[in-house]
Amino acid sequence: MKALLDTGIWFRRYHGLPMSQPLRDFLNDEVDEFYICPLSVSEICFKWQRGRLPGIPDPQKWVAHSLQNFVIEMPDSAVAMTAGLWDWDHGDLVDRTLAAIAKEKGLTLIHTDKVLKNFTGFPQKWFRNVTE
Repeated sequence: MKALLDTGIWFRRYHGLPMSQPLRDFLNDEVDEFYICPLSVSEICFKWQRGRLPGIPDPQKWVAHSLQNFVIEMPDSAVAMTAGLWDWDHGDLVDRTLAAIAKEKGLTLIHTDKVLKNFTGFPQKWFRNVTE
């Protein structure tokens, strides 16, 4: 399976932070190719800069290494239009864009977002967040 990881899963996986066992098993056993969108990098840098990721080193020290085994998937104009025009009550533009990338590029979005899991129109696999 070709999987686009959402920001939180990419971040947790790289840093060895807790994840549910079903999610960990799925990533190890079912995914052949990992994809990431650079917006996930922006999202992590934004959170880190505002002190929302205590104990995590400066992203400039680890992000490049964390992306070594990923295919970088950039949003194009078709993705941007899909993300912007979906008739959803989900206001997180990064999540909408990741879902649109999954749809337009034929990737499965792997995520833990309880709101996003209720929407259709894109390939997805939802897992319970370990903190719930």
